[in-house]
Amino acid sequence: MHPWIGLSDEVRLGLLTEWIAPELVDEVLTACGRGNAKPRPLSSRFMVYFVLALALFQQDSYDDVAENLVGALAEMDQSVPNKSSFTRARQHLGAAPLEGVFRRVAGAIAPPPLETAFWRGMRIAAVDGFLLDVPENDMTRAAFGGQVDSAGRPIGFPQARVVTLTETGTHATIDARIGSFKGGGGEPALATEMAGSAAGMLVIMDRAFPGVALWKAYTQAGAHLLIRARTFVAAKPTEV
Repeated sequence: MHPWIGLSDEVRLGLLTEWIAPELVDEVLTACGRGNAKPRPLSSRFMVYFVLALALFQQDSYDDVAENLVGALAEMDQSVPNKSSFTRARQHLGAAPLEGVFRRVAGAIAPPPLETAFWRGMRIAAVDGFLLDVPENDMTRAAFGGQVDSAGRPIGFPQARVVTLTETGTHATIDARIGSFKGGGGEPALATEMAGSAAGMLVIMDRAFPGVALWKAYTQAGAHLLIRARTFVAAKPTEV
């Protein structure tokens, strides 16, 4: 069961602002050059929390999510701006502050006494990939691409490819990379970029990931790998 299931909206927002403190958000915004001179309804700080809240309340509209935030943040009054204001504010915010917040809070959290999170002194992590639909427009289609039929015509929405490095004992995300559906080396290339975050860990991967570049990157970073290889890679077992 997901840890958020069963929690009230107020409790979810309380945990969000507790784990991602306003001071942390302000530091990231300053580093990204997105700080505001004075508070306003759609300040950069508010927009960071608004985008995070969109994930907590996935079935709600922009207006409903904004109303949920009323009272949770000091600078948000009882007046909810129109949707076009949110669109402009999100465009002004950009992606960098959200990635900055993620980099500040992501990481392994299992304490050493949690035996199920370790094996022979190594923290256990897993690399896995998945696809996310993104809005259909010319810009996202060009940037991400997507599935096509035999005639080369698009099928469904454009899709972003996501690969994560996750602590298996807690399901905490240690690192993540986002790429396009159409190229760039696919999941193995994105996984290779995260090698530095896996130092000292035992990393589990599926059979889609083996490759010389990936193997070198993780072993040089001090990680150990457990990978389910394809039969042509591991045709002759050396030990059972």
